[in-house]
Formats: sequence, structure tokens, C-alpha cells
Amino acid sequence: MTVKPLVLPRPTIVVLLGAVLALTLSACGGATSHTTANAAATAPSGPSKAQFVARANAVCEATNGPLTATALKLETQRSPAAAAKIVAGTFIPEIEAQARKIEALGTPVGGQATIATMDRLLAGDVARIAKHPQLAGAAAFHDFATVAHGYGLTACAPLS
Repeated sequence: MTVKPLVLPRPTIVVLLGAVLALTLSACGGATSHTTANAAATAPSGPSKAQFVARANAVCEATNGPLTATALKLETQRSPAAAAKIVAGTFIPEIEAQARKIEALGTPVGGQATIATMDRLLAGDVARIAKHPQLAGAAAFHDFATVAHGYGLTACAPLS
């Protein structure tokens, strides 16, 4: 039985970053408040879509470098065990850190449904990669990237 080395293309890192972004975004929700005694609700608060997209893309651009470096490490691993260790110990934590930064931006007003969809797609992709590190690659995040790019998050998973 021959074991093939795990090879992850550079796009894999960018795609995984996008995935983390989606997971983070889904955890956010618009807030309503009651401002009068008769419980009149105000409109949801949060950044505008344009503000959110600009800030989230900036987060992805700033964090794509470390993720690319980790992906390059993965490409050089001949041992599936070593690759799995990098995925679990470095790659996924880097994605999660990126997601937390994006989550801190808040959910854009009117974007809850799209963010929830990206979250669902990303969560599935990350779970698959965590379980099977050899699946890490640009194609693993195609569905997430389609939704994210359509929303304007082009710096996250740019090559998917």
C-alpha cells in the first residue's frame, strides 16, 4: 500500500479563511430594543452591508498571509499524520481566529439569512477537513465561496 503525500494548493488556505469567516458571521445577529413602555421595537442595529464587506475583506486580507504559510507547510508534508497535526493544531485555529475577528464586526443589517447560509456551508467544510485533512483544498469551499463572493466577500476564499 502506497501512501501519497498530502498536497494542499495555496488556494486552499484562502478558501479555508473564507470558511472561517462564514462561521463567524453566522454567530452574529441583529439586535432589537424596546425604547418605550409600550415595547416599540427599533430597527436592527449593525453595520451596513458596505461597511461589513469592506471590514471583513480587510480581515481576510490581513490574515491570508499566515494561512498561506500554513498551507505551504501542509504541501511539504509526506506524512498524513503530520499533515493532520498541522490542520488541527495550526490551520483550523488560524481560521477560527479569523472568524472571531469577523464576528466582532457584527451582522450587517438585512444580511442575517446570507450570513446564516455562509455559516452552514463553512461549518460543514471545516468539519469535513478536520475529520479528513487530505480533503483540504480550494474545491472544498466552492459552495461557501459562491455565496460569499456573491455577497461581496471576495478577499475570503478568493480562488474558489
